[in-house]
Amino acid sequence: MNEMNTALYSKLQSGTAITSLLSGTTAIYSLQAPDNASMPFIVFNLQGGGDENLDPHRTKNLVYYIRAYSQVSEAQAGSIDAAIDATLHLGSLSVSGWSSFWLAREVDITAIENLPNGEKVYACGGMYRVRIEDT
Repeated sequence: MNEMNTALYSKLQSGTAITSLLSGTTAIYSLQAPDNASMPFIVFNLQGGGDENLDPHRTKNLVYYIRAYSQVSEAQAGSIDAAIDATLHLGSLSVSGWSSFWLAREVDITAIENLPNGEKVYACGGMYRVRIEDT
């Protein structure tokens, strides 16, 4: 859903508490960061969900995985994650053609990945449930 990606990107980028912690104000990526992107950055992607089909209105129930990556420390990734949480949890989104009626964090995820050169990359984030209805 391009509209949802645009809405999430806009919401994350408009949060100065978030962007001030990143390598740049545009260090927010859908699906995957580009090769050699400067850290720290954020990546978000759809994990699952779709139409609810509970009534005649078109309602989507979606889950997004939104996480921060840092090569410095888990604490740095965690600080960015906390800013993301403060911006999104129980907030709202402006999705073109849809009305947003639920946005909540449901699951916390922390991971350490090892790059081929032996460096560690820390990731902190969570799963966010988004429910939208067509307008």
